[in-house]
Amino acid sequence: MTMHRRRRQFPWLCVAAFVLQATSALPSPVWLPGDCNGDDVVTVEEVVTLVRIALSEDDVAHCIGGDFDGDGAVTIDEIVSAVLTVLSSPALPSVAFVTATDFQTGSFALVGLDPPFPVEPARPQRRLGADPVARVFGRRVYVVNRFGSDNLQVLDAGDDFRTIVQCSTGNGSNPQDIAFRSGAQAYVPLLARPWLLRVNPHPAADCRDFVQGQIDLTTFADADGSPEANQAAVVGDRLFVTLERLENFAPVRNGILLVVNTANDTIVAAVELSGSNPFGMTKGLTVRGRYLYISLVGQFGVPDGGIEAVDLATLMPTGFLLTEHELGGEATDFVLLDDDTGYAVVSAPDFSTSLVRFDLQTRRVFPIVARSQGLSDIELSPRGHLFVADRNIRRPGVRIFRAGDGTELTMVPLFTGLPPFDLVFLQ
Repeated sequence: MTMHRRRRQFPWLCVAAFVLQATSALPSPVWLPGDCNGDDVVTVEEVVTLVRIALSEDDVAHCIGGDFDGDGAVTIDEIVSAVLTVLSSPALPSVAFVTATDFQTGSFALVGLDPPFPVEPARPQRRLGADPVARVFGRRVYVVNRFGSDNLQVLDAGDDFRTIVQCSTGNGSNPQDIAFRSGAQAYVPLLARPWLLRVNPHPAADCRDFVQGQIDLTTFADADGSPEANQAAVVGDRLFVTLERLENFAPVRNGILLVVNTANDTIVAAVELSGSNPFGMTKGLTVRGRYLYISLVGQFGVPDGGIEAVDLATLMPTGFLLTEHELGGEATDFVLLDDDTGYAVVSAPDFSTSLVRFDLQTRRVFPIVARSQGLSDIELSPRGHLFVADRNIRRPGVRIFRAGDGTELTMVPLFTGLPPFDLVFLQ
């Protein structure tokens, strides 16, 4: 973020001088001083926001964490306190956090982001549920323990991934994802219940304040009583959630992208998608620029789906940008490198999987990059590498590819203890 009126920029050398001269201890807020979104991290961008607020170039509502004495303004002392937080906060490890499971026992491994990609394999002391997916918000890893566990497990990435708290989403609820509006407000879609949960991402140790509310979805439920909410993303003040609409695990009608106003938790739109069963094996929804991208897999083994986008401004779906026929199967996961090109994990009718590169603009699918019997997740690392979870029975592990040309950088899959399932990054 840059300042628009150069004559009123707050010089960084002056900020440093104020830091060195600060002598008074300021009250400790609920969030870190200057932490605008409550993610336990204060960034340079957030400090710039505080400076803009102090110069009346921005509104204090955009960074409540900067006004930690509650007087409706941001002062020099508060900016100094935020800078001190930036300077004193320990760096997070630069790793891929890999959930690993045989679907009976769950744990996690850590993989370095740079060659030679060192691995800290999963071990019994680091217990997760048997069907875990992970999300990162600031300094915390949030593990959604899905089928059979029904809880959210919060780990501190700055303290050797210690479990801070573990809160139930309700017996048999089968939570699928978590999307964050701030450090005080997040949402969890439930596959087996006709409602969304609004939750506190920083709950008390006894979880008494974890569930903050519910959003009723019974209007969208089918004969089994649930609309099968699956993936979620927050963009600005809106929550987007996919509804699979299944009966006995088979799609019965086109999927829906639900839009919720997070200011009051009201449903403001229900966008019917171009196909059925919006599905992601491990990840949440992909947002890039003005579009939200969704994979619709339809009936598994039948070429009836594809990748589509929804315009965030108009809420109009584009139709299929690539069909399953063009891809060669269901896109169970995908990543975008830019507005047009990306990679997808494709599940063939015989349930073998492959990694392919695609171009949405030309509707071209390039030759297969890799094959396996069990690719479950693909993610683009901050270093520009593709990390792929390969659950092949013979040699499971994490495989790493150069995104630019698809060259595999790992000679063999990196051993993670238990078979890898889901990947997220910290740095």
